Amino acid sequence: MSFKSRKKGISAIRRIAVFIMTMAVIFVMTDLTGVKASALMSASVAVPKMVAEGTYDSAYTHPYNKQIDTIVLHWNRTAGANRYQVYVYGGKYKTWTRYCTTSLNMVTVKSLDRATTYRFKVRAIYGGNTYSAFSPVQTMKTARLNYDKAGWESMCRIVYHEVGRIDDDMWDKPIVYVADCVANRYVAAKYCNDPLWTPFYRNYNNIQSIIYNSGGFMSDYGLSRDGCNYSNVPQKVKQAVWGATYALSSYKGIENDYHVYYWCNRSYYTSSSKIAYSFRIPWGYFSIWRSYWG
Repeated sequence: MSFKSRKKGISAIRRIAVFIMTMAVIFVMTDLTGVKASALMSASVAVPKMVAEGTYDSAYTHPYNKQIDTIVLHWNRTAGANRYQVYVYGGKYKTWTRYCTTSLNMVTVKSLDRATTYRFKVRAIYGGNTYSAFSPVQTMKTARLNYDKAGWESMCRIVYHEVGRIDDDMWDKPIVYVADCVANRYVAAKYCNDPLWTPFYRNYNNIQSIIYNSGGFMSDYGLSRDGCNYSNVPQKVKQAVWGATYALSSYKGIENDYHVYYWCNRSYYTSSSKIAYSFRIPWGYFSIWRSYWG
């Protein structure tokens, strides 16, 4: 083989090698959805914005009976975008992880951990494989327990009843701690296999059946008779129950207590070591207990 032919052969081999390397880079930089991760981000395209979380009186973000492991995300569509990438951080996702790519402006994030904080962000993908910047991060938690609309209302009604239907600042902490008591019993029985609460509530399938039918709280009829219909429940009670359900200090920054289970009205002060909190009220004392007081 002449020197000239050998030179042409080497040149051809080099071109083939460059082609193979280029294709390898393209393959590596292309995700499973076919969208190249190496696409350029442009500051000139619109950035999607996450829609605010739906809290109580809504299944918009936290679908009924799936609140412990599911969150539904929503964001506004941006003109010209054909797809969106959703990223999640929290729980088993130890770093920012792409959850999915979708053409919709919502996604149901499943198989999350109970009572866990998650952070989400989304970016748009435009024609020409151009990415927007990420949206501002949205932070939300999964619930401590599952419930439906009737279950939510039953929790709010019993808390409102047990603090004497009083919508007054003197009841701020009792409202929070009674809400904790209600949620703590159910969580202990249904998710923690607690030896005290699990046998007691074994035959009740949801929180409202425990509140209305177990004998440990009050019946639906009794609550209505006493004026504790859900339409009468004040916002502060709803906020407190939301905090107890999602492990959030949601009312006036009052921290939740996950070790209280009982409450009672007593006409005199007691220094029992079983008491977590005792509040002076016009007609005596209102006490929150860690263990059974009777």
